[in-house]
Amino acid sequence: MSAALRATLWLLGLAILAVGIALAGKYSEGYVVIVAAGYRAELSLNLAVVLLVAGFITLYLLTRAARLAWQAPRRLAAWNAEKARDAARADLLTSLRALFSGRFDAAEKSARRLAEQREAGAELREMGATVAAWAAFESGQPTQALPYLKEISAANDTEAGGMRDASLAYVLLADGKAAEALTILRRLNAADPRNSGVLKMKLEAELAERQWPNVLDTLKRVVKTGLMPDLAAQQIRQHAELELIKENAASRDGLLALWRDLDGASRFDADIAGAVARALNKLGAGPEAAAVIEETLDRGAWDSGLARMYGDCRADATLVQIERAEKWLRAQARDASLLLALGKLCMRQGLWGKAQSYLEASVALAPTLDAHMTLANLMERLGKPAEAARHIRRSAELAG
Repeated sequence: MSAALRATLWLLGLAILAVGIALAGKYSEGYVVIVAAGYRAELSLNLAVVLLVAGFITLYLLTRAARLAWQAPRRLAAWNAEKARDAARADLLTSLRALFSGRFDAAEKSARRLAEQREAGAELREMGATVAAWAAFESGQPTQALPYLKEISAANDTEAGGMRDASLAYVLLADGKAAEALTILRRLNAADPRNSGVLKMKLEAELAERQWPNVLDTLKRVVKTGLMPDLAAQQIRQHAELELIKENAASRDGLLALWRDLDGASRFDADIAGAVARALNKLGAGPEAAAVIEETLDRGAWDSGLARMYGDCRADATLVQIERAEKWLRAQARDASLLLALGKLCMRQGLWGKAQSYLEASVALAPTLDAHMTLANLMERLGKPAEAARHIRRSAELAG
């Protein structure tokens, strides 16, 4: 309905009401008699109705005025509080604009002013303290950011507490206080396991604290969020697994248990298997080291480094090792490292002729210090000092 039509209907209604009242007054012959304590008053019915309506309106207006006068102080206080909140919101907006514009000093100043305004309300003060902390942190003063965050009590506000604790953990982590940050992050993660930002900070803190089992566990959950590239996750996983291998390097059983517990992608990674095999060889666990390399080369991608290391693994049956290596040689006929390993295995078994042919083939493909020194050792055993000296000289050249 249009405004013009609505106004017309109102005017028509008022006109009808006025006509009705006029007709009622003209044809009404009634009267009202009021008797009280010897006094008698007669009023026409029309005047009595007018006086009654006027009295009602007067009483209503007086009651309304008294109520407004009673509420005036409270309304004034509410108006002042709303005015203060408006000023606080303006300070918050100013501080956020300055923060995202890179004017960190101005942002901290505006946010600090907001945080100190008691009339602004707890929520706005907490936001001001948080923005001031971030501005101080971004300006290169992490220690100055901590007092702002510690002012946020958030006793009855879970969201404010999460905002404070997440910001505090970030600042502590950037300031090199990973242990303190990790305590906070574990609590936040327990309260909200799906918070990807908390998970990433927790992973960073665990890396700084060298908590490798926890790193691997947290990394799995971070990968599920899709926020970390696969290559970065793979590098972190490999680093953590290599560090775990170093920590267990003095325990044969610990190394084997750790290696078996790894998933397929890591277990048959050449770097991981190589680190495990080297540690086992140092412990004198040659058969176990050989088994790790055999399983990795059979089930994973070919790696010449592992093949070379296989020749240094002293297993229980060298002939079995030679047969396994010769099987690999059918597919990797020009792998110098595998030929060197076969030469060493044949020397250990006393197969001098085969050892010489494998070693000479290895140096022909890729002359290395290790291969020439092994050949020099073989020539001495075969009673060929001139040949041994020649390989020693060649080894010295390669070393130089």
